[in-house]
Amino acid sequence: MPSLKRILAVLIIALPAMLLCRPTTAATPLVIPVWPRLNIPLSQRHPKKNAIGVLLTPVRWPELTCYPAAADNNSGTAIIICPGGGYVSEWVPPEGVAPSKWFNRIGVNCFILRYRLPDGKLPPSGVPWPLQDVRRAIQIVRAHAKQWHINPHRVGVMGFSAGGSVASLAGVHWLPGNPDAANKLNRFSTRPDFMVLCYPVISMMPAITHPGSHNALLGLHPPLDVEQYFSSELNVTSLTPPAFICFAHDDPLVPTANSIRFYKALRRNGIPAELRMFQRGGHGFGLGRPGTGTVKWPKECERWLRKMHFLPAAKR
Repeated sequence: MPSLKRILAVLIIALPAMLLCRPTTAATPLVIPVWPRLNIPLSQRHPKKNAIGVLLTPVRWPELTCYPAAADNNSGTAIIICPGGGYVSEWVPPEGVAPSKWFNRIGVNCFILRYRLPDGKLPPSGVPWPLQDVRRAIQIVRAHAKQWHINPHRVGVMGFSAGGSVASLAGVHWLPGNPDAANKLNRFSTRPDFMVLCYPVISMMPAITHPGSHNALLGLHPPLDVEQYFSSELNVTSLTPPAFICFAHDDPLVPTANSIRFYKALRRNGIPAELRMFQRGGHGFGLGRPGTGTVKWPKECERWLRKMHFLPAAKR
């Protein structure tokens, strides 16, 4: 007879799948814990200032909010969406819910990631909490791909602004699956199959970074090697996943060099990538700012996903 400890372990692994089997409505989307056993200190459950004095918007614990595609329109593709907010907050409605509903219409299953906000310094592991969370989110989706009618080889990440930093770090610092791991989730790779990056923070190098995101993630004066390691444009390899990148030339917050240098690094390494620059649109345009070319990016991204075979060819 299995021990109580073994039964609990199985239940913890199965919890996300069990949750997704519950009925849902648009008003009550399913919420899946990223780390079911994570014991969040009370200091993380209420607004507080991080190590550099910035007041953090509280994230109770990391969660995935599920927006599945309709059964009769499900392409099998999934996207984990990382909203932005300078690593001190997360703009979930415009950079999570709105894109989820748009991508649902073209058959994409969406999971909004509420990642833990960094504390103005790296944790003892050296791996920022947001990177830990997006890696685990990818493993959760892959582990339950069959139950959720998802192709485990078409699981991408999307990020807006600082969420683009989270998503791009998932693409350059991924972990292979360990088939012998005791924890079943760790048997799955954390490598996303593709990246969609909107006005992303990519670099932590002082010359082109977004200072607020840099300081919230790494602190005021991190060592140069740390800044380099968490600058995605400096860590692209031939195994980095393909990317669709869009931004506005008049972005007043995140220098355009973030997107351009990442795109060039991808191309140098033979990685398929598409870059869309719009003359006007500013920062934080979400699905597109009316009156600017940014309103075109969702359809252009859809076209790219079809060209890359992450979505089926459009019906004629």
